[in-house]
Amino acid sequence: MNPYRLFTLLLLCACGAFAKQTELLNIVMILSDDQAYADYSFMGHTLIDTPRIDKLASESVVYERGYVATSVCGPSITTIITGLYSHQNGQTGNDPLSGISRKPWIEKFKECPQVPALLASKGYLSLQTGKYWHADPKNSGFTHDMGPTLRHGSEYSLSIGRETMQPIYDFIDEAQSQNKPFLIWYAPFMPHTPHTPPKRLEDKYQALGAKGQSKYYAMCEWFDETCGQLLDYLDQKKLTDKTMIVYICDNGWGSMGRGSVKASPHEQGVRTPIMIKWPGKLSPQVDKENLASNIDIVPTILAAAGVEIPKELPGIDLLDFNAVNNRDSIFLGCFTHDMLDVNRPEAGLRARSYVGKKWKLTVWSTPDPKLDLKGWQKPTPEDKIELFDLKNDPMQKKNLANQNPEKVSKLKKEIDAWWNP
Repeated sequence: MNPYRLFTLLLLCACGAFAKQTELLNIVMILSDDQAYADYSFMGHTLIDTPRIDKLASESVVYERGYVATSVCGPSITTIITGLYSHQNGQTGNDPLSGISRKPWIEKFKECPQVPALLASKGYLSLQTGKYWHADPKNSGFTHDMGPTLRHGSEYSLSIGRETMQPIYDFIDEAQSQNKPFLIWYAPFMPHTPHTPPKRLEDKYQALGAKGQSKYYAMCEWFDETCGQLLDYLDQKKLTDKTMIVYICDNGWGSMGRGSVKASPHEQGVRTPIMIKWPGKLSPQVDKENLASNIDIVPTILAAAGVEIPKELPGIDLLDFNAVNNRDSIFLGCFTHDMLDVNRPEAGLRARSYVGKKWKLTVWSTPDPKLDLKGWQKPTPEDKIELFDLKNDPMQKKNLANQNPEKVSKLKKEIDAWWNP
């Protein structure tokens, strides 16, 4: 064969392989809002039905020991989109202290890596829906959005899921018409309060004896139904096999008797299943042992899309299984609801935590007195050092710090090496 013709054929094959790979890189991010880590049927809940998310889990790599580094929605979502810890991106709480402008926090945020902007280098279109705390989704490089979001969202952006899925369907159609890969940020205000589920679902859980939780349980199933609608549309458009799905929740939900687990470093506040579905690339599996974090979402997406990962990102690619297996710990920061100083994230610091495969150490701090705790935040415990054996005490009922001073000293050094303000 003519060498030039052979070269041309090889080049065409290579281009075809690249095009096929690009087709697989549509990305959908599904973010639940205020849902406890066990509140799915696939995670063992005996009443809550989540058939569509269960099916997604059966098709995914699932990290049952997933975590969010900060257990309140604004900071957690900011970490999910930047890949940086709260003390790095400056967003430690939901709101500035009363009377203080949010503008310095938005300017700090705009300096951070942003997954939509990074994907734009590969020609991605990207859509923001639902919750977004930084005034204008264009600050993150979204090419399409549901308009300015003011605080955590506008009335229109927070209608996604509860009232409509049409903006997502229209965006998918537009991306297809332009033959462009896409990113969808689906962050509905669900199952977050207000708990206003369809009556048919609330009646179902009342009949099952949900004991005061019927509205919340119904919200979990309603959210599940909306996830199914999104996944069904991908299937209808023959995009299921060309799309990677990433699932995570922003923080936990529920009462511990002395304050909510939300904004708490307790397992119920910070754990979430993290799952990734990539047809033709990943074999479904459930990992019950290794640790995953919301700091890992950005590097995982960028690696899958073939985008260079910024060196300042502390997370790992969750599809690099050697890196996952070799990780022995992750870290958490717990802050007050409000923020005082964008350049002093420690002003709102309540606790730092080390989470290992067996041990969890939490070191509590005293925030600036100007930052009062909200009524739903769990009070600071009398014991400023807490050590728990998560393998035998996953609900953190027995503090073992006094019995294990050497372990406390060792793990506190690990925390200080991570961040010591």
